[in-house]
Amino acid sequence: MEQLISIVMPTYNRAQIISGAIESILRQSYANWELIVVDDRSMDHTEEVIREWMRKDARIRYVRNEREKGPGGARNTGMLEAQGDYLAFLDSDDEWYPCHLTDSMSTHALTKADISFALWVERHGDITSYNFENKVERYLLNSMRTTFETWNDGEMIVFEKGLFEAFLSHTRNFFQLNTMVFRRELLDEVGLINEHFYLGEDTTYLIRFFDKYRIALQTKPHSVYQESPDSLYFFCDRWQLDPDTIHLNEEVYKKIEGLSFKSIKVREHLRDLVAQSDTVSNKAAQLSYIDNGIASKYYTLSYLNRYDRKKALHYCRQSLRYKVSIFNLFLLVKLLFSSKSGNAFLHRALNFW
Repeated sequence: MEQLISIVMPTYNRAQIISGAIESILRQSYANWELIVVDDRSMDHTEEVIREWMRKDARIRYVRNEREKGPGGARNTGMLEAQGDYLAFLDSDDEWYPCHLTDSMSTHALTKADISFALWVERHGDITSYNFENKVERYLLNSMRTTFETWNDGEMIVFEKGLFEAFLSHTRNFFQLNTMVFRRELLDEVGLINEHFYLGEDTTYLIRFFDKYRIALQTKPHSVYQESPDSLYFFCDRWQLDPDTIHLNEEVYKKIEGLSFKSIKVREHLRDLVAQSDTVSNKAAQLSYIDNGIASKYYTLSYLNRYDRKKALHYCRQSLRYKVSIFNLFLLVKLLFSSKSGNAFLHRALNFW
């Protein structure tokens, strides 16, 4: 008999698009699941949409948070409501392939893994891309196949130790909450998602499992990640941003600034984990890499705030505290001499991601 899988779907003001995510669950070849939709106090008619689906399928449940908790808190509410033997997640603007739950449970049975992940495709409008066919991704996947245990001719890569350091070392990410399936009893050991992170709360949660449990990565896509205009990451094409005119668009500027603060918070958390880790072999290199990332975030904040000299100098000093470079030194000199003009050379080290 199939074991029950509890699917947690956080949502906020997604009445217009959540049905696509729900339909992808209904198309699953694996039938023994419950879907817990956690509404983080939406202000549109999300609840009415979900209740209509509930009338069609008794496996769907609706929970409304008593207070707005953000994506991490909404997922926590769902996990606490779950009745299944296994837990899975799907965001309300994304979709699963019909094979996802069946293949994941088969992977658990075959490899004796505690947790499984899979790859995904990305969709922006009408364009769908599978980024794991790129040269860098193929190289990293093959590198993991030669380093870690494999099953089914490399279709599955299984990790027990060393995954945290590999995750830190790689320039690409192969692990996503939307493809995660794990034994619910692990919650007693790992706990819930940290609700204080509003960016990277999923990543900081995933790495709690690394090097502690047996983890299987299925190297074929199981989900569709939607790059929707109202998502946290894809509110604009950041490759097209002009660093010298961002301050004129207050909405974009505030979003970039807010995301930078949240990214720094996550990176500082990762830094603490590396410093405390007993499994990372080259701590100095990993800490240096993380420091570079934090420095680049503060450097970017400094450059964007150069019309407010006091604030810009504060961020520039923070950047220098983590990593001294020719870029933040040059920017410091410009700020000390009250130069607010843009500079194409300084653009090269800006980090909007």
